[in-house]
Amino acid sequence: MRLMHAMGSDMTLEQARDAMNTLVRQGSTAAHQIGTIYNHVVNRKLAELAGYKSAQDFFTQQVKALSQATLSTYGAVARTFPEAVCTQYGVYHLRALMRYVEVTGDVLNSDPGTLGIDVPQEDGKVLRKPFSDCSVDEMERALRAKKAPTPVRVPVPDQARLLFFEDSIFRNFSGVAEVRFTSNRQDEKTLLNVQGVPMSEVPRLIQALQQGLEAQPSLAAK
Repeated sequence: MRLMHAMGSDMTLEQARDAMNTLVRQGSTAAHQIGTIYNHVVNRKLAELAGYKSAQDFFTQQVKALSQATLSTYGAVARTFPEAVCTQYGVYHLRALMRYVEVTGDVLNSDPGTLGIDVPQEDGKVLRKPFSDCSVDEMERALRAKKAPTPVRVPVPDQARLLFFEDSIFRNFSGVAEVRFTSNRQDEKTLLNVQGVPMSEVPRLIQALQQGLEAQPSLAAK
């Protein structure tokens, strides 16, 4: 029996910790379940209620085998796709798809595998392929081509920080407002785009961005 089913949606912070540390040993096949538990802790503010400074602080101390960037990725995918889809395509494959549709405005259906992806080829031509036939590398190339006229790779430190910002904004605005967070690369700078923040919630946005800046990655235990 899967841990989420065994414990139910009202699992405590301690149960969440034990479940996540158990699931980590199962590898990438447990990514969706880990992401679901992560979202449960974040949405219900279980860490803060237990006296932790933030959810990131709790995970850094109690789930040391996964970095905050990895947990944010798992959580983002689990919010968007059911477990069966995650198992079929893989969490990082789907995260790349999410970034792609954020830029193109394409609509995801129940089977994301059928979505057409414009993949640049080495000869400069563009080949349209279904998502199910695309590798993660092809998805990254397709994304870069859509975001800018020339391929530009976001530096690794910026990629991690963007995940922290996305997770913090989701956590702070969950149930408050539909805030859209995107990013792009221009003039060798990584730019953030935040839309849909009500004027009355600007202090909340400042708080979310500050938490994203303060979040630190936790390295996997060797």
